[in-house]
Amino acid sequence: MIASVRPGGAFATLLRGTAFLGRHPAAIGTETPVAARRLRAKVLGNCLRELDRFLNLLIDEVAAEACPGRIEPIGFAGQRNTANKLRTLYAILGAASPDHHRLRALGRSRDCLFHCGGVARRGDRHGGTRMTAGWPPSAGLSDAPLMSVALGDTLVVTPVDLRRVCDFYEEIAAGLVALNPRSAEAPAAIATA
Repeated sequence: MIASVRPGGAFATLLRGTAFLGRHPAAIGTETPVAARRLRAKVLGNCLRELDRFLNLLIDEVAAEACPGRIEPIGFAGQRNTANKLRTLYAILGAASPDHHRLRALGRSRDCLFHCGGVARRGDRHGGTRMTAGWPPSAGLSDAPLMSVALGDTLVVTPVDLRRVCDFYEEIAAGLVALNPRSAEAPAAIATA
């Protein structure tokens, strides 16, 4: 669990979101009736959309601090895709963007859950036959390659998967707060349980 930190409203909101989702995982069970599974998939997809939106707002806060006096930092005009926006912010701050691939995979997973009831309908690439999820296999290590499913298969999300996604968002958020050159309130350390 994250210790109490107050560098900005978006950071605190993201931490509340990950704490909630990590404690109340509505995992998709394969034994449930199809209608219930689709509803759970939609709820999970919406939860992941909310986390993505919270990260997007945190990126805006950090960018506003990094580029004082600008209404919208260079490269942000009309940018709604969080993965691309984060890559742009890292470029502005002169930092690497190691999370881009995983955030893009989370975007596909979110869309799959929300719009397709958890059934993989779109591959990673045009004409592809597999979709990469935004988390490693449940039985794998946290740094294992990301799980993928064949098109037409159901994307199953376990409580462990959700916790790993929440941890991933928390790590990105903590890194952004630490990069913020004007944030004196940036946490010195993140305490995890």
